[in-house]
Amino acid sequence: MSRAERIAFRPAARADLGLLAEWLETPHVRRWWGDPAEAIASIDEHLDGYQVEAFMVALDGKDFAFIQSADLGKEEDQALADQPAATFGIDQFIGPVSMTGRGYGPAFMRLFCTRLFDRGARRILVDPHPENAIAIRAYAKAGFAELGEATTNYGRALLMALDRQEK
Repeated sequence: MSRAERIAFRPAARADLGLLAEWLETPHVRRWWGDPAEAIASIDEHLDGYQVEAFMVALDGKDFAFIQSADLGKEEDQALADQPAATFGIDQFIGPVSMTGRGYGPAFMRLFCTRLFDRGARRILVDPHPENAIAIRAYAKAGFAELGEATTNYGRALLMALDRQEK
């Protein structure tokens, strides 16, 4: 069984907020996601259907990561205004530090992006902080290409894109 066959997504629920809060407290997540209470409040808001879809990621039935997506055409951010129609942004993190550095990030991102492309997305965009070398490497392994630095509503970012390949 391949790594991809062992990964599954399910919609995040309020019952997941405790686990997400634990993960957001870990240094490797907190450094880039900021104040855990603010991040949980934002995720909780998204569970009510606010423009963002949030998912838990499991490996062999055990949750280990979080990923969310949003249609960037609905965002009011000048740094993203020149993106093509049907561009979606994704944000994600792996919770347990023991699961980092093992190739699971690029694997679940590729799977998730395939799902978005199958639903009509033309481009997937990520916006890691330019100093987040670990995330940038993971995105590159998942197939994302650097577009350049920008200042988004959330601060400095290295915009990276993965475009749907026409069949």
